Amino acid sequence: MLQQVYGEYGLKERTVFKWVQSFWEGPEDPKDDARSGHPSTSSGNENIDYVRSLLLSDHRLTVRMTAEELGLGKSSIHTILMEHLEMKKVCAKTVPKLLTPEQNLQRKECCVDWKTSEKSSEFLERVITGDESWIYEYDIELKSQSREWKPKDLPRLKK
Repeated sequence: MLQQVYGEYGLKERTVFKWVQSFWEGPEDPKDDARSGHPSTSSGNENIDYVRSLLLSDHRLTVRMTAEELGLGKSSIHTILMEHLEMKKVCAKTVPKLLTPEQNLQRKECCVDWKTSEKSSEFLERVITGDESWIYEYDIELKSQSREWKPKDLPRLKK
């Protein structure tokens, strides 16, 4: 019947008989059959240990950087980090610096003292003004640049 419907592309009768016979004799679950190719070893203990040691040396490594270092896929590295090492990537939490009333009073007194002193006029004569550009003594770190891998049970860092 298969050959009548599919012609030369249909399965031969002998092939169907072999399949039926192997079904009745062997295991019914096709997942138990041996497969060609080599098993996946990307999540092996050696790679897990290597990823752990890389993260201990630098918590700010990205999945891409780790994958390039190991020569594995990004999804394999992500699986190792999330499932085997149970880590997550967190950003540092920014905490605003609030001054106490005593600190505010001290700052006010310092400004008043400086303004009334004789040195303030000399100082203001030496100030050179320019455009409105801001210059920092350090590079400001973006929130995304402060992301680190931490175990799930540890709290976030505070900046």
